[in-house]
Amino acid sequence: MSNKNESIAQGTDDEHFEQVVISPAIKDAFRSLRDQKVAMRSTAATRAMAAFNTIRLPYPRQLEAMLTFQEAQDLGRSMKGGRQTVVCVFDPPHTGKTTAAENFTDVANEGAEQGKCPVALISLGSGGGPLYMYRAVLKVLGEGFPATKDLEIMRDRACEAMRHAGTELVIIDEAHEAGKGSAFGPSLTAELKTLLNGGHVGIILLGTEKANEMVSRDQEFLMRTMAPCRLGALDWAEDEDRDLWIGFLSKLDEEMVRIGIVAEPAGLAEDDLALALWQACDGVIGQLMSVVRQALRISIHDDRECICVDDLVVAIDDWSIALGLCNTNPLERLLLEAA
Repeated sequence: MSNKNESIAQGTDDEHFEQVVISPAIKDAFRSLRDQKVAMRSTAATRAMAAFNTIRLPYPRQLEAMLTFQEAQDLGRSMKGGRQTVVCVFDPPHTGKTTAAENFTDVANEGAEQGKCPVALISLGSGGGPLYMYRAVLKVLGEGFPATKDLEIMRDRACEAMRHAGTELVIIDEAHEAGKGSAFGPSLTAELKTLLNGGHVGIILLGTEKANEMVSRDQEFLMRTMAPCRLGALDWAEDEDRDLWIGFLSKLDEEMVRIGIVAEPAGLAEDDLALALWQACDGVIGQLMSVVRQALRISIHDDRECICVDDLVVAIDDWSIALGLCNTNPLERLLLEAA
């Protein structure tokens, strides 16, 4: 009997392992748990986080980026057939690059005639090079693409599709993924120069700082770039950045109340808490949003209708520190001072 039990414990007896996994006792326990109040809180937390994810605040840096994208589109239209330019926005993750691009693309394509796509937003896959880029463009434009690895054929097909769609600007997200180039063609920057020199379309590259190395290796490509917009982390020591951070916290607090996911503000913009959140999130808006979303989940599971400092402390422990985004929890000192 002992040998048999050891076999089950070690996972060597598949039949008994399956019996443990589909145990009626576990099923009954889970059904009971699912029907209890804790499950109701889980459902409420899911709904609240889904609502939180829809929040889109008019963050000034993103609006500035969208204006830069608009200039790039206008320039792409006016320079059609002539040498085009590129805007490179390479900032840390979660600083709002993709959100700004998505919002701008929606506005730019709003009201376009059927079959027209003035701005095409694509994203590169891991190691994606020129062929991947052209496939992504054709997919966004609703076109099929030939089953070929011939770069010239793919380029011609994509350029033809962009002409038919009236595409003036292509925004390429995750550009750092193309840092190693492509096994089936030249580097991404070399191919982009072909598009720019041919006057086909204006280009915006979005990516993390890792993309700087890819671009800096190609001086000719650098000469075709416009000055980038600012979408990096906010610096508490800079008055403008500090005001942007505090203003965003205040608006976020108000918006959570307005859409009904909390009963009252958490006081996120209060001086000490705002500073501690900036330290924990390294001044990155995307990190802040993830921390507050996690704190919202914690508050609902604790059967409360608002977020408190304790929730934010646990959220930073469970998310920021667990993911290695920060080493210590600056909010803990607020609890010590309050005690």
